[in-house]
Amino acid sequence: MKYDVIIVGAGPSGMMAAITAAQNKNKVLLLERMDKPGKKILATGNGRCNLSNSYLDETCYRGGQPHFPYPMIEQFGLSELIAFFESLGMLVTEQNGYYYPASMQASTVLDVLTEKLRALKVDILTGFYVEKAQKKKDTFRVFGNGKIFEAKHLILAAGGCAQENLGSNGSGYKLAKSFHHKVMEPFPALVALEGKGKYFSLISGVRNVSSMKVYANQDLIAEEKGEVQFTKYGISGIPVFQISRFAIDALRRKKKVTVLLDLMPNMFTLEETARAFQKTCGYKTVETFFQGFLNKKLVFAILKRLNIPPEKSIRKLKEEEFLKILHMIKEFPVEICGHKGYDMAQVTAGGVSTKEVVQGTLESKILGGLYITGELLDVDGTCGGYNLQWAFTSGYIAGKQIGKK
Repeated sequence: MKYDVIIVGAGPSGMMAAITAAQNKNKVLLLERMDKPGKKILATGNGRCNLSNSYLDETCYRGGQPHFPYPMIEQFGLSELIAFFESLGMLVTEQNGYYYPASMQASTVLDVLTEKLRALKVDILTGFYVEKAQKKKDTFRVFGNGKIFEAKHLILAAGGCAQENLGSNGSGYKLAKSFHHKVMEPFPALVALEGKGKYFSLISGVRNVSSMKVYANQDLIAEEKGEVQFTKYGISGIPVFQISRFAIDALRRKKKVTVLLDLMPNMFTLEETARAFQKTCGYKTVETFFQGFLNKKLVFAILKRLNIPPEKSIRKLKEEEFLKILHMIKEFPVEICGHKGYDMAQVTAGGVSTKEVVQGTLESKILGGLYITGELLDVDGTCGGYNLQWAFTSGYIAGKQIGKK
């Protein structure tokens, strides 16, 4: 069967590409390995689908060429995305700079996309595993499930490796490599980090607003601030997700990675305040004294790490011990030894080199008529709707370009 374009992967990028290409009078085939399209959409934003963010900037994206996606986001960014969904009959709402469907249900996003695909008569095949793809003369041939499909154009939108149960298993990299594209080694991003030490069992479940600095050996590689969640294995929460790609990349390079947490980032007079309290609260133990500053589990963990008896009187605390406690409150060290992996990651870092696709069209520089979009490319955004915005933007860009041709 012959088509104008075949799209491999029915995630947000592939669905947007299919809609845009079909609106430009192209006959479109959309292939999906899972039993339903758009499964990953349902899991985004804790089931609410964080579509985009009011703050869109070049600094929100990472990769071999961090500046690569932003000129395309300027073409199809937040306002264009809102207009697109409103054209499908879905309202978009904003909360603290984060944009969601007005229903606050990710299923609404998936429903309006699939309804539009049906209305445009896009052929969708689910449960279809692409075994190989090739180009002969001016025609792409896609093989799988005992079938062969042909098209003038081919879009690879198969995603990365994050959350295989939702469709991303890395198979898109194999297809890209078969067309001689270079793949920058993928690794998990926006994921919780594992720490070294027995003290995590003491503080598991504690949430604490902290600022953090991440060091690879002695070099500062990332900074962030927000609510950190301590777990039995390490640290989690949005600020940890934000710095995780830098920490994991450093671990991959065999560097020692340490996160220094300021557990009281807004307390600029900690020592002076503690000394003042010491004069009026001399009847307290060291443990109960510092519980006036921090979560009691964190206090206990700090004292254990410093080998200071919790029951010791605050009056009898040595000056050296007093300063050590204050120092650890402001610089609580966590040695990073791993991460929770692709199953828990929100996105994949690495992917097809952006040096090998045309900025502004996403057409391959190696093979005309081939396009690569979304998470399959070496582009990953920070937490807050940036990866979904890129998925929709890149799908639109590729679909529009095929419409022009």
